[in-house]
Amino acid sequence: MEQGTRNTEIQGFRQLRAWVKADELASLVFRAVKGFPLEHRWLALQMARAAVSVPANIAEGYGRGSLADYLRFLDIARGSLAEVEYYIHFIAKEELRPLEQIKQLELARADTGKLLHGLWQSLKKKAPGTWDHAGLMIRELPGEYVIDE
Repeated sequence: MEQGTRNTEIQGFRQLRAWVKADELASLVFRAVKGFPLEHRWLALQMARAAVSVPANIAEGYGRGSLADYLRFLDIARGSLAEVEYYIHFIAKEELRPLEQIKQLELARADTGKLLHGLWQSLKKKAPGTWDHAGLMIRELPGEYVIDE
């Protein structure tokens, strides 16, 4: 690739709108908890872990070789998102962040939830044999990855 140019073709899990929104939410949460007082560090760490878990589990599920595994990891992501929802509620109730920041977090959480639920529902409708990339062999060569079918 020439210097100054970028590969704009997004592949894999990063193309999923649910992952993109979940990644945005994780960044918003990360920035929000940076400002927590030291005595609330435990809450900041827990909230950040839950938020990062959402896109991480979408990515991990996508990388699995079966539809059942993918759905299981999406279920884990949904659970982590529910945990984030509670933390947003808690920090709002305890007034640990400004109201505008809480609204931004809640909107991002809601958008992520809609997309994640849509992805989960669409995959639940697929027959197990219609989504399975376990047959692909990925091998590493110097400086590149090659996928053999």
